[in-house]
Amino acid sequence: MELDTFIQIGLPVSLALIMLSMGMLLKLENFQTVARHPKALVLGLSSQMLLVPLVALLLLHLFKLPPLLAVGLLILSFSPGGATSNLFSYLAKGNVALSIALTAIASFITPFTIPFLTELALHMQMGENKEIIIPVALTMKRLFVVTIVPVVIGMGLRILKPSIADKVQPRIHHLSMLLFAIVIFSIIFQQWENMPTFLNQVGSITLVMVILTMLLGFYIAKLGGLSTRQTKTLSIEVGMQNGGIALLVTQGVLQNPTMSIVPVIYGLIMLIPVLVFVGISRYETAPSI
Repeated sequence: MELDTFIQIGLPVSLALIMLSMGMLLKLENFQTVARHPKALVLGLSSQMLLVPLVALLLLHLFKLPPLLAVGLLILSFSPGGATSNLFSYLAKGNVALSIALTAIASFITPFTIPFLTELALHMQMGENKEIIIPVALTMKRLFVVTIVPVVIGMGLRILKPSIADKVQPRIHHLSMLLFAIVIFSIIFQQWENMPTFLNQVGSITLVMVILTMLLGFYIAKLGGLSTRQTKTLSIEVGMQNGGIALLVTQGVLQNPTMSIVPVIYGLIMLIPVLVFVGISRYETAPSI
């Protein structure tokens, strides 16, 4: 199997397995807990869907990226959260129920928002004469199949066969993460000769984006009067973007390696501030909410 073919198949399969695994973790209590404190959910979703893309636009104005890389960064900003954010929220002693609820709700929203926002990003960065056209209906369909369908299946299995969900969820999670890691390394290998250039071009902007959006989530939570655990979770959920979904659009739909390198490098750079935040957070005590 050629490398391109493996990436095209392995990427959506790994993402679907990640979403299936997350769906198996969803319980009614997750949403009941969050429903008792809706302010955190509203602040988190509005920050993810509205403010993060605005931060990306500001950074593009300051850093002056080439058009293809700029589109890649914007697509990344349209893709909030991800299953990995749930893990980091847990490690940081945040509110895991809030983290999972934000990820689940975003997974149901983004298949409908990303295609139109990507079309807007292409128009903004490449003008009327852009050669790259996004098939909006196809993109929506692929995102729906890779995100919403697996989550619903996982939730159904959790409700109907909780013992089976408990047994297979860790295995599916480990398999999905392994396959996704292989896909990422395959993309890096494919672009190895250009990696120093890409790191030089987008390394700084992705690092600044993570730090600014984490601070954004932190201070919005503080201004909103949220608890310590909720503040930790919003810092992570607003600060972390779903590089896998961004890759599905840039690599799986648009098939543009240059755009795809942005979420790949972001996924590597992102770990630095997030792990520092987790390390600091684990030494703090937090209330139960």
